[in-house]
Amino acid sequence: MKKSYLIILLSILLLSAAGCLTTTVAGKQALNSISAIPPTQSSTGQDPKASPTPVSPEIELNRKAEALLHSLSTEEKVGQLLVVGFPAGTKPETVQSYLTRYKVGGFILFKRNYADFDALYRLSSQLKAWNSANPLPLFLSVDEEGGTVSRLPQGGTKFPPARKIGDAKDPRLTALSGQTIGKELKAAGVNMNFAPVLDVVSDTGSFLHSRSYGSEPGIAALHGGAFIEALQAEGVIAVPKHFPGHGATSVDSHGRLPIIKLDEKTLETRDLEAFRAAGITKMDAVMVGHLSFPDIDPSKLPATMSDYFLKEVLRNRLGFPGIAVSDEIEMYGFSNEEKTLEENSIIAFNAGLDLFVIGHTLKIQDRVYEALKKGVSAGVISHKRLDEAVLRIIKVKLKYGLSNQMPYPLEEAKLVFGSPENKKALEQVKAAVNNKGLPQK
Repeated sequence: MKKSYLIILLSILLLSAAGCLTTTVAGKQALNSISAIPPTQSSTGQDPKASPTPVSPEIELNRKAEALLHSLSTEEKVGQLLVVGFPAGTKPETVQSYLTRYKVGGFILFKRNYADFDALYRLSSQLKAWNSANPLPLFLSVDEEGGTVSRLPQGGTKFPPARKIGDAKDPRLTALSGQTIGKELKAAGVNMNFAPVLDVVSDTGSFLHSRSYGSEPGIAALHGGAFIEALQAEGVIAVPKHFPGHGATSVDSHGRLPIIKLDEKTLETRDLEAFRAAGITKMDAVMVGHLSFPDIDPSKLPATMSDYFLKEVLRNRLGFPGIAVSDEIEMYGFSNEEKTLEENSIIAFNAGLDLFVIGHTLKIQDRVYEALKKGVSAGVISHKRLDEAVLRIIKVKLKYGLSNQMPYPLEEAKLVFGSPENKKALEQVKAAVNNKGLPQK
């Protein structure tokens, strides 16, 4: 009897040991596969090996942006406020000096700067290489709306004007155009596009008519929003334009300042509504036009210099969080004769403009840079305001993961630019435009 008892007891002990071994192995496997589950607390309620609380991507981005901001000198911060262009035939050492002297925030490129895709790719690559010693990557920008405003070199996929796409009343077409444009710009190293046009234009004689999606704010917002989302999904920053709305005038601010006689209610329900409905609270950048609304803003200043439009309307009323980008500074609408270029630049920056686009003339670029730098040193521009603008720029550069490397090797990029897939998308859009929309699925 005792012998039987001992055999039973020994069997129980062996089974228990085996069970403990199985649990230990399984437990290790489980811990490896569910490492996100916090470990058991000690009897004191504290775990000395506990991992830090995970930080959200937004908080981490803000921390990196603040650290980068505080690592910059005043001169480097001022340089970030400029996006510059240069004439055809400019000597390489002159272009490189933008990066060694000013450490500019970016470049705007035109067809005059490249003959074909290979040349555009090499230019983007060279600018990035020259910038590699600088603390922040570059915005490399173009105006690629489709239609009459296109900077794609020969062989690129050029879409019909926005008005034709808008008239088809199918935002899937607009998204397809934005997606394809984004792919081709990215292949060329371009990461910022001054598009789409969100202006509400009903005047068929306006220079903006074909560039606008429609004569109603809902149409402009529907198609503009689709373009923005699709473009940015490809890693290219959209800069919709021309806030607060260029649609009520046929005057081009390249030649003179448009004076727009409009009441605030109309501006609110038509022009501003297009930006609001397109999702301005989530936009990373907006281009501000050189447009004066004397019946709304008594200062009669263009929106690019207006406290009212840049602070009260754009930031406070519409809740825009991103970079306020100027239209071309060399337009007469900004560089008028009433004040000096230097005075206008400081007025615009203090009013809330963050990024100056100066696409043509080195002397004007020099003057704006020096005016802003001297404005800071003289206390006319506060360090707080400078940091506010530069921090917005840094955050967008971090958000899109901009770098001094090209996205693709040249041979791979050439397979993307003007690819059969992209041409097929173009033919699909053209056919749908003619038939007023894509077939319903």
